[in-house]
Amino acid sequence: MFNVDSNGLNSNLQKKTGLCYKGLKLVSVPEIPANRAIFKIAGLLALAGLLTGCAALPKDASIESVNYRACLVTDGDALRPGLADSSVFSLNQAVVTFGIKKKIIESNPSKFETTIQDFVKSKCSLIAVVGSRFTQFVQPAVEANPATHFLFITDGSDQALLAANLENLAVYRVDVYEAGLLAGHLSASASTTHQLVVGCRGAVNAEYLDGLRAGASSFDAEAKTLTSVNSSGSLLENPDVLLVYGCRDEIPSDPENLKQFKLVGYGRDLFFDPALEIAKPNVLATVIPQAGPRFFEAIAADLESEFIGGTLGSTVASYGNGGLIISEEHLIALPTGELEKLKGLAEEYEMTFK
Repeated sequence: MFNVDSNGLNSNLQKKTGLCYKGLKLVSVPEIPANRAIFKIAGLLALAGLLTGCAALPKDASIESVNYRACLVTDGDALRPGLADSSVFSLNQAVVTFGIKKKIIESNPSKFETTIQDFVKSKCSLIAVVGSRFTQFVQPAVEANPATHFLFITDGSDQALLAANLENLAVYRVDVYEAGLLAGHLSASASTTHQLVVGCRGAVNAEYLDGLRAGASSFDAEAKTLTSVNSSGSLLENPDVLLVYGCRDEIPSDPENLKQFKLVGYGRDLFFDPALEIAKPNVLATVIPQAGPRFFEAIAADLESEFIGGTLGSTVASYGNGGLIISEEHLIALPTGELEKLKGLAEEYEMTFK
């Protein structure tokens, strides 16, 4: 694996961000529960801590290029609730921060093997694979290319890959049930009619939907209410919260129809989605997996020859370890004390894995 002199990285970071770089130790200390590898990620450094206090990046800043290429394959045929978008953004951020090269291919399971071969021929040092439909194809690709490091980002099952414990593969699994749990509780707490409608109808991840219902039920137990959760608005009399999973076209485009809803999203931040400018006043919150920052972190670690694979380097993104966050930008105020309640709900849920 290509190694980059840390002084060169320091120079690039200082030129581009104005920061005084100190060692680029972005790999965090793992916490390994008995049955699961969960550690406190440092991925938020990519979009938060690493650039904290910086002014806008200077357009004319010169970046010294390094002999390193990071590559990304996304599933072009799948419903995308933000994992791919976030990863593309962070790869572009890594290019302007570190001076690396990139290659991005939107593929599908039938073309996955060909895509990986293309990346290997392009001498990709790190290959990120985003999408649960690629799961069964990841292990053969990783084993066939032991000199290449892989990061698999998924909201599906990762048990087989963790059991394989491959040194050149790190898995970043989003706990989509917990994401739904948070979104469900938050939505129920913000609803005055106690009726929640879920966008995307039958395309929503089943675990996410289970989490939504569990989160709403948890709120009901606290508030002595009865919240209905349905994927069809026609079955509800007066829904006032719309949960947006990935089908943005289901958000009403008519302001008159939109005004009845508060919007709670999963994946890409609804507030900053340029396609949803009309809906911005209705955004309550988005539950955002930190897939992109995890990719950025993996690139930074790999540049320092500190990539960690196997179960030790694999992460479950949860609210407790910062892998799931609640967006801070919104024009509708969160219910009083809701963030503290979400923290307690997440802690209770995450304790079941320890």
